[in-house]
Amino acid sequence: MSDKAKILVVDDEAVIRELMVDILADEGFEIATASSGAVALDMLARDPHFVLLFTDIMMPEMGGIDLIRAARKLHPSIIPIVMTGFATLETARDAVREGAYDYVLKPFSLSEIRLAVTNAIERYRLMNENARLRELTELFNISERIAAIHDENSLLDFVLRATLDRVGAERGSLMLMNPDGNRLEVATSVGPPGDEAGAVELGASVPGWVAKHGKPLLIEDAQASPELKEMIQGLPDASLISVPLEGKTSKNGRAAGKRVRHGTPVLAVLNVRQKRGNGQFTESDLKTVSIVANHAAVAIENVRLLKDVEDAHLATLRSMALLLEAKDAYTHGHSQRVSEYAVCVACEMGMSRHDIETLRLGGALHDLGKVGISDAVLNKETKLSDDEWESIKRHPVIGYDVLAPVSFLTKGHLALVRSHHERIDGQGYPDRLSGDQIFDLARVLAIADSYDAMSSDRAYRKAMTPDQIVTELKRCSGTQFDAAIAGVFIGLIESGRLPKCG
Repeated sequence: MSDKAKILVVDDEAVIRELMVDILADEGFEIATASSGAVALDMLARDPHFVLLFTDIMMPEMGGIDLIRAARKLHPSIIPIVMTGFATLETARDAVREGAYDYVLKPFSLSEIRLAVTNAIERYRLMNENARLRELTELFNISERIAAIHDENSLLDFVLRATLDRVGAERGSLMLMNPDGNRLEVATSVGPPGDEAGAVELGASVPGWVAKHGKPLLIEDAQASPELKEMIQGLPDASLISVPLEGKTSKNGRAAGKRVRHGTPVLAVLNVRQKRGNGQFTESDLKTVSIVANHAAVAIENVRLLKDVEDAHLATLRSMALLLEAKDAYTHGHSQRVSEYAVCVACEMGMSRHDIETLRLGGALHDLGKVGISDAVLNKETKLSDDEWESIKRHPVIGYDVLAPVSFLTKGHLALVRSHHERIDGQGYPDRLSGDQIFDLARVLAIADSYDAMSSDRAYRKAMTPDQIVTELKRCSGTQFDAAIAGVFIGLIESGRLPKCG
């Protein structure tokens, strides 16, 4: 703070108020006075810019200590200083214990007042500086966490909740621009069910206006803004903030929609509502939300760009798997069918969406290691020699080694590729794992893989019938296959539901 600090002087004696005005005005401060605690609180409620509060300790109706308590609730950063005579010195010390920064004794001198004000303003400056440093530190921590999240849904949820927590809001939403760039759709929200509209057209309501114009909007008091009446219709909150998330790149409308303002697409709109304690959002809150929104916009673009790279890489891997199978009419489509069967079993067993998607991708890639096996061995119609069989048994390890450097494939994906030929009894390959040592999803994939092999024509035999397959699954249950998973698979076969899955 500088010598322009705003000071409120409260005393029931007019002569004291006038004296304080004379002393402080000559020092270049902006001074306001109040004759009672009630008048002072009304002034503080209407003006948030007071820095110092000078108050008499002994006043009728509301004393200085009660005024300080009430004033700190309105403005936690205000610096109270009490004025008192020698007879009430102990009361003044009580006031300091209640939160007053200092006290001055009547009759006071110019030098005493000047020193008290100088010290108080320096304290106020340090408090604000510390608050700004804390704010910057917390925003930095938020930005670091935002940058570390690589799943878009998790990112959006974190951005919204971190923003609400930072500005003290109870409700809010993060709305994404649809691919056509003409509508916002809620991606995540906090508040009662149905509290947020699922979608708004561009230009409609507050979020739609923000998206259309690419400008943030702070509404401190909706009732005092008649020009906003049409936009805020249906919103229950008197105060709210809505901020656009503007991207730096456009990917043919995929990431942000096609509406572009000065070449910058709006990716989303971040909305915060219902300030805690029924308070009003401030310019400071708007600045905080805007900073988080800027970091979030960059992170969303990065996540989407990374997803595009991963999708392109994955398409290459899938193409490799399909090309491998295309060499042999007997195994054409094998990996896709195995993936579908495994997903079907996982759904029947109530596995998580994460596990299902791991199986879907892992199943599609599980035989990629056969790219390192000779075609002559893979397509041989007669019995394999011992060396040829050992060559075949290397394909899970080859696949694992090929896919291990792919950063977006998880340990689960790699375990499926490496372990889909392991057996419950430990007689499988390549690592001779047994029982619970085998990744649970690999146990699902092992049955799906065997089922497709048994139900398909091969160069060396015809496909088995469903009854024959069920008999074989029962025979190998508990030795080659996990008994519980085999039971689920058999149930799907016998009910005729397995071929419909995928």
